Amino acid sequence: MQIEKRIIFNKVTGTVLNGCLEERYDSGLTEKMINDLRPKEIDYLDLEYGSTILKNVDTYHIDVETKEIVIDKYKEHIETQEEKLKREKQELENQLLLKENKETGGIL
Repeated sequence: MQIEKRIIFNKVTGTVLNGCLEERYDSGLTEKMINDLRPKEIDYLDLEYGSTILKNVDTYHIDVETKEIVIDKYKEHIETQEEKLKREKQELENQLLLKENKETGGIL
């Protein structure tokens, strides 16, 4: 059996608790934040092995009624140098094709 990720969350609010267990009380947390991060009841959701649902996700929570992931924000994609060069190359090729087509009276 292969295990993927287990999401531990506040059973009342759906706030995901993974990665927040080191939060300190003196780090500027409000009373509400402390109650969300230190709940009286917790639950968990196991993801299937190979699941990519959280691949490009920045923040999410769990719908406590349906136990489904609700995505709040996706990661902002920053174009790499390689992607930029490929995009610019494709744009130039398209411009050349259109110019050549116009000059030869083609069907494009």
